[in-house]
Formats: sequence, C-alpha cells, structure tokens
Amino acid sequence: MAIPVILQLLTMVILMVVGVVLHKKQYLSTANAKGLSIVLTRVAVPCNMVILMQREYSAEIFAGFLKTCGVTFLMCCIGAVMFFVVGKIKKMGLKELGLFSGGGVYSNVIFMGQPLIMAMYGTEGLIFCVAVMFTCNVFLFTVCSFLFNLGGENKKSFGKMMKDAFFNLICLSAIIGVFCFVNSITLPAPIYDALLFSANTTVCLSMIYIGTLLAAANVREIFQDKVVYIFSFFTLIIMPVITKIIAAFFLKGMALNVLVVLMGTPAAAALPSFAELYGNDAKRASEYVFVSTILSVVTLPLVAEFLCRA
Repeated sequence: MAIPVILQLLTMVILMVVGVVLHKKQYLSTANAKGLSIVLTRVAVPCNMVILMQREYSAEIFAGFLKTCGVTFLMCCIGAVMFFVVGKIKKMGLKELGLFSGGGVYSNVIFMGQPLIMAMYGTEGLIFCVAVMFTCNVFLFTVCSFLFNLGGENKKSFGKMMKDAFFNLICLSAIIGVFCFVNSITLPAPIYDALLFSANTTVCLSMIYIGTLLAAANVREIFQDKVVYIFSFFTLIIMPVITKIIAAFFLKGMALNVLVVLMGTPAAAALPSFAELYGNDAKRASEYVFVSTILSVVTLPLVAEFLCRA
C-alpha cells in the first residue's frame, strides 16, 4: 500500500520544484501565483467536488458519507485543541498560537487528498474523500477563522465567518454533487467533460503554487527552526494516530482508512493565503507547508502501511 503513496508524493514534489524554478526564472511572479490560488479555489476544486459525486446512488454509501462528515469535524476539533495546548506549552504569542493551532488541522485534504486516495483505493474511496473535504472546508471557515483571528489584523465578525463557512463555491459545489448523487442525476457529456478537465488541474496547479511561495525562502533557516518540526510531527504522525484510535469507535473499513490518511496529510497549500487574509504571518504559514510537505514523503507511506491495513 505504501508504494503508490510514495510515487504520488514524489510526483507532487517534482511539481513543487517546477514552481520554484518558474519563480526563480521570473516566469511566474508572486502576483501570478496568487492568481493560481484563485483558479484553484474558485474553479478547479469546486469542479472536483461535483465530479467525485458522479456515481450511482447507494443508501449505504450515503449513510457512510454523512457519518464521515460528523467524525471528521470531531477530529478537527480535537486536533485544534491539541495544537493549541502544545502552542501554549511552547509559550507562543497569540498570533502565532492561532496560526499554529488552526494550520495544524487545516491539512492538505483538498490538493493532496484526492490523488492519494485514488492511488490507494480507486474511485470507491473518493466518496469519503469528498465528505472529509466538505467538512474540513466548513471547519476552515468557522473554527480556523476564529483561530487565525487571534492576534490578526483583519478580524471578521461571527456572522461574516458563518456566511463564509457555508456560502462559498466549495460548499456549494459539494451540495450540488450530493444532490446529483442522491437523485442519480448524470450530467450531460459536455458539462461533465468541462468539469473533469478543470478538476484535473488541481494537483498540478496547487503544487506549482506551493513552489512559488517557497522560492524566495531561506531553506537552511527553515530547517533549523525546531517549531516547524514540532508542527510537522503532530500534523503528520500524531493526528493520524489519534484519528485511528478515536474514529475507530464510529467508522470502519475504507471510510476509516480514508479519514486516517487525510488527517495525516501536510499543511494545506492555501494556508499562507488564508493566513494573509486575516493579517496573520503568511511567511510562517508557507514554512509549515514546505517542511510538512517534504516530510510527508516519509510519513504518509508509513501511515498507509501501518495504520490503514484492512
């Protein structure tokens, strides 16, 4: 099981290096990189959510989908508390503490999750992948918004956070996808193909985007920072372990394995831009993304091999 995960992760690292080279050669500026982020979050990912739900309806699968949503939210809450406690122990400032605890559970389930689950379980596992994506997106715009607000400069009201949590393209596309799934609606070929072609750009663009963010970073300084290792350890190892232990009371089989893998993915590619949105430290966020993504090449195969056996 570890082999396809390793190959998929190596592919992602290569694409990330492409982003670094494009930025170093000045073919892709920082402003253009932000444009890539917009294309990802407003086009590629929403299209992906609809495509993944284009399958024959099953009451059993739908029940598993809803249960996975609930357990995912529970694990995100537990993870946020865990990171918050660790940050307090490390005596972090309020601003860094919010980024540390929010970023720790805002994992790369959207950009890295789908290809990993596809490699491990095929299309059958993608229905649970959508459930985790949808729930993590809601968690991002609610709990993570509150955490990023701590010490941030661009605070949002509670009403604004709730509006952003449910009235966004990712949630809307997930709802459309579930509606089509429950009612066994098959999209016309031209629409399906347009969505599919857009969805297929997700992995490539997201990894190139990460590469451009890190092109100007001082890699030596990043790897000398102990905090990024602590962040990566809890994100990549502790989170999937406690997910395996706690979520096993509610889920089993493929649904449990998918959640365990996705909870062990590195910090999300969009974490820096989201941190910047709230006036938090985008550079620090990119360091979390960079180190956890590199280390996940080692940890994710181990998670797949030792925590996700049938």
